[in-house]
Amino acid sequence: MALTPMFRARRSKKTRRTGGFAAVEMLVTVAIVVLIGTVAIFVMGRSERAQLQDDVAEIALILQQARLQAAETGRPVEVLYSQPDRSLSTPTAVHEFGRGVTSTTDSARILIRPSGENEGLDLVLVAGDFTRSVELDWLTGQIRIAP
Repeated sequence: MALTPMFRARRSKKTRRTGGFAAVEMLVTVAIVVLIGTVAIFVMGRSERAQLQDDVAEIALILQQARLQAAETGRPVEVLYSQPDRSLSTPTAVHEFGRGVTSTTDSARILIRPSGENEGLDLVLVAGDFTRSVELDWLTGQIRIAP
């Protein structure tokens, strides 16, 4: 007498291959990668713009403080702009440009007199595709920020 197994392994009539990706899976993966890339580009562009805005505001503030210091003390205040060092400095403050911010303006040494008169400065800052300038009026010492 031959022994027959009581239980036989049943095979499903519906067999599925698991050797590749379905088109829907590939589309979902591509969509996710594109979404992440778009967000990353937006964030990087925004950070360049934000860094440029911060640098422009800080430089305008330093120039305004130098003008006020000259008026209060009655003595000229020296402002140094160094293109190679990417910095603007006065006797009381130093500002180095942020990451990715450069300038097309040549280095300069400016004396701001108590009356506000100076040699004038048009400092153009660039970060990626964004450009802003800080202008110091030579006659009045007023500071203007131009887009």
